[in-house]
Amino acid sequence: MPISLDKVQATAPGLVNLAKTAALSLEKNNLVGTRAKVAVVMDYSGSMTREYREGRVQKLTERILALATQLDDDGSIDFFVFDTTAAHLGEVPLSNYQGAVDRLTSGRRMGTTDYAGAFRVVRDHFGFAHPAPGAKKGGLFGRRKQVEGAVEVSIAPGQQPANEPVFAVFLTDGAPNSKPQAVQALIEVSTAPIFWKFLSIGAESFEFLQKLDDLETRVIDNADYKPIGSIDALDDAALMDALLDEYGTYVTQARQLGLIR
Repeated sequence: MPISLDKVQATAPGLVNLAKTAALSLEKNNLVGTRAKVAVVMDYSGSMTREYREGRVQKLTERILALATQLDDDGSIDFFVFDTTAAHLGEVPLSNYQGAVDRLTSGRRMGTTDYAGAFRVVRDHFGFAHPAPGAKKGGLFGRRKQVEGAVEVSIAPGQQPANEPVFAVFLTDGAPNSKPQAVQALIEVSTAPIFWKFLSIGAESFEFLQKLDDLETRVIDNADYKPIGSIDALDDAALMDALLDEYGTYVTQARQLGLIR
């Protein structure tokens, strides 16, 4: 069940209008009643310094937290970063969201851009099973497009469906340290009930993120890519619609595959 707008008003009045916008977007996309645990996965490389310093990552996190109030009832989102390594830094709660990004990243040094570590640390944080290694099995609905060097995977024997998926919003401004490792990691985590919404900032869209969006050597299509240019470029309604695009399709297919109930 979502958090009521009255509770949002009482707990975080600064987010209530965003929560209303999120609720309208869910209705427009036929996703009312859909549940998910929401996480943000933020690029913490040196090139992102200005985005953090000027508060734009905080603002985006608040908008995602508002969406989370309509997808989950625990009143928080999990906050991950990836730089030279990747880590879960804690939660951004509805009751204390202001300044949360600065608090959680305090003392951490910016580094490079480890996509692969980010994919795996989210899977492992939520306790999802690792895939069966080295399996040669076609993806959902017969997809078998090969990626050079990639190893296909299958769902681990005995893996039980989750009650709800994780909706992970992944923001970056640059390509990963290793493209082959990022490809392999996204293939691996496709056996976990995680939907990845890739967002990029910068003047141009990223060919590599589009490649990940289109990657077919997976158990399920577990990602969608949206170039947003600037974190502040989209108004709230457009951002909510961009975040939710393709999510309903993922939920349907994840149920068919037994990843979620």
